[in-house]
Amino acid sequence: MPQYLLGIDVGTTGTKTILFSDDGKILGHAYRGYSLSAPRVSWSEQRAEDWWEAVKATVREVCRDLKDPENVAAISLSLQGGTVVPVDEKMNPLRPAIVWNDGRAGEQFEAFRKEVEPGKYAYEHCGWNMNSSLPALETRWIRDNEPEVFAKTKMILTVPDYISMKMTGIAACDLADAGINEFCDIREEKYDPNILRFAGITEEMLPKIVHTGEVIGPLTKEAAEELGLTERTVLVAGAHDQYAVVVGAGANSPGDVMIGSGTAWVVTGISDRPAFETGLAQSVAAVPGLWGSIFSLSTGGVCLEWLRNQVALGEGGEKLSYDLMNKEIASRKAAEEGLFFYPFQGIAGEGRRFRKASFTGLDMSHDRFHMARAVMEGVVFETLWMMESFPAGDGGAIRLAGGASKSRVWSQMIADISERPVLIPEVADLACVGAAVIAGWGCGLYPDIETGCRSLAVKTSEILPDEGKTEMYRTAFTQYKEGACKLAELYGA
Repeated sequence: MPQYLLGIDVGTTGTKTILFSDDGKILGHAYRGYSLSAPRVSWSEQRAEDWWEAVKATVREVCRDLKDPENVAAISLSLQGGTVVPVDEKMNPLRPAIVWNDGRAGEQFEAFRKEVEPGKYAYEHCGWNMNSSLPALETRWIRDNEPEVFAKTKMILTVPDYISMKMTGIAACDLADAGINEFCDIREEKYDPNILRFAGITEEMLPKIVHTGEVIGPLTKEAAEELGLTERTVLVAGAHDQYAVVVGAGANSPGDVMIGSGTAWVVTGISDRPAFETGLAQSVAAVPGLWGSIFSLSTGGVCLEWLRNQVALGEGGEKLSYDLMNKEIASRKAAEEGLFFYPFQGIAGEGRRFRKASFTGLDMSHDRFHMARAVMEGVVFETLWMMESFPAGDGGAIRLAGGASKSRVWSQMIADISERPVLIPEVADLACVGAAVIAGWGCGLYPDIETGCRSLAVKTSEILPDEGKTEMYRTAFTQYKEGACKLAELYGA
């Protein structure tokens, strides 16, 4: 009898759902978008109800041709982290959700420094530096600025626990997402009383903390009807989207590294121990016993788009196509000729950053394609420099997803500069794959995540380092770091 799995990625701008058979076939794929609103400067909000509507619509779409929906064994979720919504006693939202990229809680950040600790208290307990965009401070903001809402608040929910409440009647949050919310001590696996006291809430107002892969419960009758499923389907605790992507890509061993290259370049490294000494964001990973470190270069993809929009224009002022850029860049040299680009928000060693981007080494022989190559190389240099903070791995392959994976030139640069193979998964929605693997493991279809990854295996292509370029890039990387430190002095970083 066939069994089916649903992997759902509830993201910031939309929800994706994929239906898998237990032997790895993709039987359906659906997407529903929703909007963000910015009612004031630095605010970012959305309707929590939109998450559930999108989940219902996408699940119904991918399952519409199933003749045996009772055989959908399990659902698991990949989730945007750090978005908060207060709900009343009937679990209805009391206001729009405050999204993870909101910036309203600056005063609350200063209050935390005064009332709790000015140092690294939140980081040492939660794994994330206290952040005015994340739920702990946003909850205090609601208490301080919307007392009528706060007085009616029964629970403070985030995306995983809101959706689990809608599906099972149980509000449950996986450990990785609980850490990002900055209420939870991830090493003790319990809520931190000092942070709760600061936010003005009690533990009873927060969801149950669960491990990724733990069965939260079966669908309620109402949820099953809304989703077009049956009460036999169980919800399995999922993971923060970065860790779901890691599972989907098969990066489930200590030393594995995943680069997601979009507007921001987000790098996730897996280790067998927490690495708080690095200063990188720390989370419990999806695989039992493993931990993850995360950092992002927020302008990784932005830099190339800026060049396309403002500098490297076509003859008629139009944007150059990526195909043309990749073709021309392949025949240009940048770092090899002393031309470097330093991204916005780059590091400069010893924890320093500078906000200005720069080209250095430009001369009359360089054209827009030399500059484009320098931008690509600069983003790679910057990313790999930050990766040096990760706990030492085995130097194995780097998995690459997102925009850079579609550029053979950019992918080759990563291999050449890192001196490591680069693996490029052929499925775009790795978060859904990872969620489905977790669902299968949690409901018992697979004995462990590794078996699930083999069953839902994503094909990959491999790019090997060009030995003819690695020595040149080794020298150029050193020059890049030296230049960054000088720029930091110039910009006062």
